[in-house]
Amino acid sequence: MKNLMESVKKAQQLVQTETARVQAELAATEFEGYDDEETVRVIMSGNQEPKGVEITQAALDLGAEECSKRTTDAMRDAHKKSVAGMKEKMRDLAKNLGIPNPGALNM
Repeated sequence: MKNLMESVKKAQQLVQTETARVQAELAATEFEGYDDEETVRVIMSGNQEPKGVEITQAALDLGAEECSKRTTDAMRDAHKKSVAGMKEKMRDLAKNLGIPNPGALNM
């Protein structure tokens, strides 16, 4: 029983260490999103934290409503890319932890 408890503790430590590593990688990774015309760029971290927005003069010249629409489009694009990056990292984490068929996980 003692060996089992030690194995469980080691497994918990491994999971915590690997999870912390993945979280740090995601926080440091940036994903860029653009509107269709690439007049607005949004930067988002791998854990979906907004990092910045760049709006070209061309987007501003279109007026507030169109500029807002383009910014929203760029945010959606950045978010979609960020979520995809997070899912990939989580699948890699599951694989590294020995979870069989991590692709079957609905992440």
